[in-house]
Amino acid sequence: MNHIKLVGTQVESYYRGCGEAFLVVENGKPTKLIYENPEMPAVRKDLNDDELMDLFAEHGVDFYELERKEAVILMGTCSCYDFCFPELFIDFKASDQG
Repeated sequence: MNHIKLVGTQVESYYRGCGEAFLVVENGKPTKLIYENPEMPAVRKDLNDDELMDLFAEHGVDFYELERKEAVILMGTCSCYDFCFPELFIDFKASDQG
């Protein structure tokens, strides 16, 4: 199973159990863990574009800074202090290629 261990990382304290989430990764290290449904992580919540942008803003995601750092945002499922089935959501490394 493809997964990223959250134990011992900067985001370990933000783990709140099973649920769909986004993981910001800078220089290969997780820096932010954002649940799709912060109030009830285990309950899936399909967000529209505006709700998604609001969620990122509420968690202090600075897209300009992430682009400068060539970071990525992954989406996946949190379970047992792992970020499972990570899929690329936004790749800021690719944004400067024309």
